[in-house]
Amino acid sequence: MMRGCLLLVTLFASVSLAGEAEWKALHDKVVPQLMSGDVKQAEKLAREAVAEAEKAFGANHLNTAASQGNLALALRYQKRYDESEKVYRQALATRVKLQGAAHPSTALMTLNMADVVQSQGRLPDAEKLQREALAVFEKILGDDTRTATALNNLGANMQLQRRYKEAELVLRRSLAMKEKVLGSISPSVAHTLNNLAEVCDHLGRKDEAAAYRKRAEEIRRQVTEKA
Repeated sequence: MMRGCLLLVTLFASVSLAGEAEWKALHDKVVPQLMSGDVKQAEKLAREAVAEAEKAFGANHLNTAASQGNLALALRYQKRYDESEKVYRQALATRVKLQGAAHPSTALMTLNMADVVQSQGRLPDAEKLQREALAVFEKILGDDTRTATALNNLGANMQLQRRYKEAELVLRRSLAMKEKVLGSISPSVAHTLNNLAEVCDHLGRKDEAAAYRKRAEEIRRQVTEKA
């Protein structure tokens, strides 16, 4: 199945206020819990972090938005997409107000919310969000993992819409950028290779698809051996 990527990056403002230490201690525990697969505990900690942030900094603060983003991720991993989107939209409203729509942190949250929207089957809506995020990354970051991920996710969305030739072009851009930024031996490169293989299957280029899958498998093998 064609898949997009979530970027687990948490950005928060550095301040010194009562409650900051308590908030940060909770906030910093969420992503490790998500990575370990304990999404229920991640949700619990994220909710506690949001509450602590609102108490310490107020509802309209970047730290509150950061913890809301983590909560939205925890809900997304549980396939509670409606709830996740609602929390993302709250966090995005704060980021747009305080940082602007054309800020990489805002774009990153937009890209992650697009994955939630896509998971609900609203492919054109997700594509609009992906393109918004991509435009910011391309303008401000250029060749970067976030730009490459936005391209990968957009290509995966196009594939789901059966726009295979468009998807191939976008995925090839993503692959080239990932290889440039991350190197040829990266799980992220393997991910895009698999997505490109699916597009080639749909275009009837089975041998090419098999070659991409073989290369992706070799990358995963090498990454495992290095671990």
